Amino acid sequence: MSTWAEIGDRTWVRRYDEWDLNVGLVVGSDGALVIDTRATAAEAEQLREHIRELTDLPVKWVVNTHAHFDHVVGNGAFPEATVYLHENAAAEENLAGTTFAAAKVIDLGDRRVELLYVGNAHTSGDTVVAVPDVDVFFVGDLLEESAPPSYGEDSFPLEWPDTIQSAIGMMTPDSTVVPGHGAVVDVEFARDQAIDLGKVANTISTLHHAGTSLEDALKHAEDWPWPVDKLQDAIRRGYAALGTPQRPSLPLLGPG
Repeated sequence: MSTWAEIGDRTWVRRYDEWDLNVGLVVGSDGALVIDTRATAAEAEQLREHIRELTDLPVKWVVNTHAHFDHVVGNGAFPEATVYLHENAAAEENLAGTTFAAAKVIDLGDRRVELLYVGNAHTSGDTVVAVPDVDVFFVGDLLEESAPPSYGEDSFPLEWPDTIQSAIGMMTPDSTVVPGHGAVVDVEFARDQAIDLGKVANTISTLHHAGTSLEDALKHAEDWPWPVDKLQDAIRRGYAALGTPQRPSLPLLGPG
């Protein structure tokens, strides 16, 4: 059974069995802010009840870390809240909300929450949610703890490493990092996963540069940090970004 874990002053995370999803809650003097709202209306109603275990203040703000259903379908359970998400996320799924392009600060009364966009990665609209006064970062599916990062048909495997490095660059050695799924982690975990994300990007680029066909790249079982069957969309997306591979050039023979 899931329970709230306080990871900073009036800052909580609850890890739900459904989709192994993390939901965040940040409370200020003027109200509460929820980070991601679960995958169904019923799950979101349960979330509303769980929030009442911690505060009677109204939920005035909802932030979606990205547009995937398990993070946004429950938005409707908070009709009184202003919903914030990156403009790309809103466009991807035609989601309603107050959008931002690069950064947004939400004033909770006696504290602030910062929304930051650092580039293409898991999707084109991933948002990092920072709570500066407690050094906590909710990063959505930019990181995952309980499974390999999810490369879907809307992911950017070649850009993801630089994007997560930009997010890590905002952190301190003592930051608490909440992934979209799985246990809360630290910056060392984030750095390690960034290295693995880089290995995926580099392997895709190396195979492509060598003239390896997409069909053969999808079967390539070496050099990956995770099983290749978990990386099929990553390889397809990477090859689509790089274009059709060319046959490697043979060196010209000199006079014999």
